[in-house]
Amino acid sequence: MFDLPSRSIMITGATGDIGSRLVAHFAAEGWRVLSVDRREPAAAPAAGVVHATCDLADASAAASTLDELTRQHGAVDALVNCAGLIANSPLVRRLPGGWQLHDFALWNDVVASGLTSAFHATALCVRGMLEARKKGVVINISSICAQGNPGQSAYSAAKAGLNGLTLALAKELGPLGIRVVALAPGYFDTSSTAQHTPGAKLARLTGTVPLRRLGQVSEIADAIEFIIRNEYLNGTIVELDGGLVL
Repeated sequence: MFDLPSRSIMITGATGDIGSRLVAHFAAEGWRVLSVDRREPAAAPAAGVVHATCDLADASAAASTLDELTRQHGAVDALVNCAGLIANSPLVRRLPGGWQLHDFALWNDVVASGLTSAFHATALCVRGMLEARKKGVVINISSICAQGNPGQSAYSAAKAGLNGLTLALAKELGPLGIRVVALAPGYFDTSSTAQHTPGAKLARLTGTVPLRRLGQVSEIADAIEFIIRNEYLNGTIVELDGGLVL
């Protein structure tokens, strides 16, 4: 349990496999949790959780929703940017009728969900922190795919952009008392991993991880807690991949 259980945390992508479990974890730890996603949660929010449905990639919707959350519940102490979409698609593929390109609308959706939404949420939450004159921390959920994963160009680009945003804002906001850190998970035991990584491929990938297993979402929550606790951690990409290097 944290020493200051009254602290508040905002988690975006909060209805996803990882995001929903992070919401449950921090609520159980006594935090006030502001849950944001463009989808409604599958179940009613638990005690201590406030959910807002919003597409954070839409700048005006993001401003309206997050400003209202800040007005009602105060500035958050921590923001976890967990929103994002995984897409498997080569840049080009040869079909009987000719060459097919990666869907451009899919590219826009993946980059908007994984990068633009984080930029909007960060800007709005940081303004709230500064207006409240409080220190804070922004944690961007990146991925080891930021290093470049064949067949996931949009997802890799979004996560690489998120890493760049992390480094730039850490330097910009550090003097103001706000830290920015990225957490880059490897392969975790989630439904999205199972959906986007066929069983045989996943078994091979798991075998290349030095720890010989998938990560657990509880270990992502533990890493986030470490980042929040360590107030000298800033401007770095924390890899949480069991030793796997793509």
